[in-house]
Order: sequence, then structure tokens, then C-alpha cells
Amino acid sequence: MRRLILSTALAAALVGPIPQHAGAQPAKGAPAALERARETMSNRFRDTKLTGDPDRDFAELLIASYEETLFLAKTQLDYGGDRQLRELAQKIQDEQQAKIDALKQWQVRSREAGYRPQPNQTPSGEGPLDRRAKGDPAQGQPETPPAEKAAPQPAPQATPSNAPLVAGTVKKVDDAAGKVTLDHETIPNIGMDAMTMAYKVQDPAMLKGLRPGERVRFSADRVNGSIAVTRIQKAK
Repeated sequence: MRRLILSTALAAALVGPIPQHAGAQPAKGAPAALERARETMSNRFRDTKLTGDPDRDFAELLIASYEETLFLAKTQLDYGGDRQLRELAQKIQDEQQAKIDALKQWQVRSREAGYRPQPNQTPSGEGPLDRRAKGDPAQGQPETPPAEKAAPQPAPQATPSNAPLVAGTVKKVDDAAGKVTLDHETIPNIGMDAMTMAYKVQDPAMLKGLRPGERVRFSADRVNGSIAVTRIQKAK
């Protein structure tokens, strides 16, 4: 028995202390890095200077929001060990950087002398709430009694558009709502980033024959103040 105890003690001395599981302790430097990320994220919005122009301020604050998320994702990539969270952080880093680049490009364009807003775009500072605050008579008019309301107008017919054709994939077709959900590339004429989004179609007849999963080419533009698909065709 004594020999067994001595053998066990000797083995323990040679092997040394058993290390803890690698995931049980945070990586060295992680607490300080996360504290910096939290401090940066809490101060960024507070320190962003507003110009009073709603478009410019929206872009500036959105960039700040994306950059904060980017900073947090980088911290996870530097110190995190969980594969699923690292993949999520990498996805955030890839997607947010593209959005930041698009917003900064808009900021550059908007400062150019010849910059003009998109067609049919409401001028900055002239949104519905701005008009109401300025006492726009149209905002204060009582609603027309039902009996005096004009008869409903038929849906506008699709007309040829100069908007470029953009590649996309049909995700959903909603005939009742007159909408189609598309996973699409950047739509340059309206400044829309690549994304998956549901759009109204200018003519409900465009939805006929469309099926989820089909590759299409389409154009979109602002119609009566809203973005709508003005043309869509199956990709060849």
C-alpha cells in the first residue's frame, strides 16, 4: 500500500498540475479589449456631431452604428474561440464594411457641387413631419367625407423605364399584396445596397408566372414617392 502511494505521488510530480480546459478561461487580454469595445460603443453616438440635415445626420449615425458593431466583431475574432460566434463575427465584418463603404461614398457624392437627389425624392427637411411642423395647409385639411371621395383609380400601367436591369433571385411572390421578395444585387439608380427585400410591383401582371427560386433581371425606381419594381423578366 505504501509503495502504491509513493508511486502515485511520484507520477503526479512528474506530470505536474492538470491544465484546465482551454475554454474555461478567457483569452489573455480579452477583458480589456471588451471593455474598450463597450466604452467606444457608448461614447460614439454621444460624440457624433449633428449638422441639422436629416439625410447627412442619418448617414453619419448609421456609419457610427455599423463601425461600433464592426469593432465588437473584430474583438470576437481576436479573442473568441467559439466557432459559431467567430463565423457570425466574420459575417458581420464582411457585411458591415460594405455598408459603411456605400454610405461614405454617398457622403462624398452629396458634397459635390453638382449633386442632385434621386428623381422624385423628397428634399431634405421636407418630410411629412417637417411639413406638419411648418403648418402646411394640406396637413390640416379635414378628411374628405366618404361620399365625396373620388372613385378609386386603376393601378398604373407599367411603362418603359430607363432604370438599369439588376440580377436577382425570387424568394417569395405575394399576389394578394402585389409584392415580390427578391434577393438582389445593388440597385445603383436608387442607391439600394444588395439585400433581400419585398417590393411592390408597378403592375400586378408582372407577378404572373414568377416562382420562388427563379433567377430574374429587374429594374426598380421611385414611383409616386415609393420604390417599386417597374420591369422584371426571367434571366436567360
